[in-house]
Amino acid sequence: MSRVDLHLHSQASDGTLTPAEVVRAVAKQGLTGLSLTDHDTVVGLEEAGAEASRLGLDFLVGAELSANEPGRSVHVLAYGFDPAHPELLEFFENFRIDRIRRAEKMVDSLNEHGVDLHMDAVMREAVGGLPTRAHLGRALVAEELVPNIHAAFRMWLARGKPAFVEKRPSPPAEVFALVHRAGGVAVLAHPGRDYSEADIQRYIQDGLDGIEILHPANGPSVRATLGRIVRQAELLRSGGSDWHGPGAGGGEPGSQRVPESWMRAIEEH
Repeated sequence: MSRVDLHLHSQASDGTLTPAEVVRAVAKQGLTGLSLTDHDTVVGLEEAGAEASRLGLDFLVGAELSANEPGRSVHVLAYGFDPAHPELLEFFENFRIDRIRRAEKMVDSLNEHGVDLHMDAVMREAVGGLPTRAHLGRALVAEELVPNIHAAFRMWLARGKPAFVEKRPSPPAEVFALVHRAGGVAVLAHPGRDYSEADIQRYIQDGLDGIEILHPANGPSVRATLGRIVRQAELLRSGGSDWHGPGAGGGEPGSQRVPESWMRAIEEH
């Protein structure tokens, strides 16, 4: 059966490889298609799409949008939207500004706690992209201020830790509606990590179109529950490795064995 990977990150957000390098890594695994889903940006899609076309891979426009509600981030995989949609571009621009604000505030908080990290070190890790907590973590490691990125989050960057800063308000229902207005579908990312069944049912009522069933954070029992919810609500299915590059997080491309038919169903929808 042909396989695809619908959750991948590049240097356009918090991955370590260029968009074209991500596509080549997917092709090396023998997959037939992919979606590049960088956080709150579409800047890598043209490069990735061109490389996919060159290599004969099917390419689905994608992005991972940041939503949130009190005390929790909600990540939304958007597929098949118009990447030039003005309202969506405005959303991304607002998040670009907010990500810089957030990174600067986290650096200030680290400094206040005696951690000598500077914003230029964070931006070096971002390689021209937008700074995220992953980039702060990598900068802390590069500056030998923590032993590894897991320690960076455990000590400083995770929710509830001293340097955590919340993103701008972005209710899930509003993000779902924005994706729809841009012609796309909205899929809940890595649901086994953060959400109860009641949460998911609420998101469905708010306009959610699908669920990422296959993800490294979703164990067998979670996948079974998600499969039941998808069948009952007649939702789309998605899945992917959430790969950020070699050694940077997620499984290897193709590790989740996502059927090509799931990609086709999203495209048809």
